[in-house]
Amino acid sequence: MHTCGNCGEFVSRDFVRVFGNEHNEVVGCPACMNMREVMQGEGAARRSQGVRWTRA
Repeated sequence: MHTCGNCGEFVSRDFVRVFGNEHNEVVGCPACMNMREVMQGEGAARRSQGVRWTRA
């Protein structure tokens, strides 16, 4: 089962395939970011970059 690396919310295998990074990780999903951010690739940013998003 895939989960968001930021908020822990379930994400589908297809969501990870489309919006995840090369390590099959997602660090942002529609539960913790808006879809514009996800579609711009921010959901695939590496955790090692120290980036964490929260919804205001």
